[in-house]
Amino acid sequence: MKEAYHQLQTDLLSTYSNREAAVIADWIIEEITSWTKSQRIIYHDHHLNQEQEQLYFQFKKELLQGKPVQYVLGKSWFKGRTFKVNEHVLIPRPETEELVDGIISNSKNLLEKTTSPFKAIDIGTGSGCIAISLQLEFPLWEVWAIDKSAAALDTAKENADQLHAIIHFKELDILSNPHVNQLPSFNLIVSNPPYIPLTDKNEMTDQVLDHEPHLALFVSNQDPLEFYKAILAFSEHHLIRGGTLWFETHMDYAYQVADLMKKEDYEEVIVKKDLQGKDRIVSGKRGGASL
Repeated sequence: MKEAYHQLQTDLLSTYSNREAAVIADWIIEEITSWTKSQRIIYHDHHLNQEQEQLYFQFKKELLQGKPVQYVLGKSWFKGRTFKVNEHVLIPRPETEELVDGIISNSKNLLEKTTSPFKAIDIGTGSGCIAISLQLEFPLWEVWAIDKSAAALDTAKENADQLHAIIHFKELDILSNPHVNQLPSFNLIVSNPPYIPLTDKNEMTDQVLDHEPHLALFVSNQDPLEFYKAILAFSEHHLIRGGTLWFETHMDYAYQVADLMKKEDYEEVIVKKDLQGKDRIVSGKRGGASL
C-alpha cells in the first residue's frame, strides 16, 4: 500500500504540484481500501488484493489522462458533505462554498422577519450543492432548483435523496423557457451561472475543457453577462421587494454585474472578494416594501 501511494504520487507530478499529487494519491488509496489515514499509516505494508489493485490501475490511468480526481472517484466534497459528481455537472469549488457561507450568515435572522414560507431558488443548480446546502441549513425554507440539463438534474436529485434534502427540481432554461414565468415568487435567488465566452476557451486547462460540462461554463454568444441579465429580468417578477439576489461571478465581471443590479434599483449591492482576493460574490437587496 505504501509503495502504491508513493508510485502514484510520483506519476502525478507530471501534472500536479507535489502537494496536490500527495492529496490525490491519499484520496485514491483511501477510496480503494476504505481505510482511514491512521489505519493506512499503521498497516502501510498491507498488500492490495486483486480487486483493489485493478481499481488502483484504473484510477491511475484516468488521472494520467487528465480526468479530475473528483470525476475519477465520482464524488466531491462541499460544506463537509459528499456530493455525487460526473461529467454532467461542474465540480463544486471552494469559492461557491464562500457564496453559500455568505448567504447563511446573512440569512440567520430572516425566518424571524417573515410570516409566510421563505422561498429560495438556485438557478443552474448543477450538482445541487448550493440548493441542498441551504435547505439543510434552513429546514423550514422551501427551496427550488432549476437547470436546463436533464442529466445534471438527475445527479442533483440523487444528491438530495442521499443527503435527505427536500428540493423542488424543475428542468428549465432561464434564457428561453417561457415556463419560468410559472414559478412562484421568492425571498432569495442565487446563481453561479455560465459566464465564459467561447473565444476564451484557449485560456482554460485541458482538464476543464475535456471533462467539465460546457453548458455550465460557456455563454452561447459573446456576452459574459448574458445569464446575469436574464436572471435580473426573471427577478423583476419573481423576487419579492426586500428579497436578496446572490451571484457568483468571474473576477473580471463582478463590478459589471453590480452595476447591472444598481441600474435595476437594487440596494446594498456588495462585491465580495473570495479567499484568493478575487472579486467573486455579488449580492444586493431588491428595493421597496412589496412585490
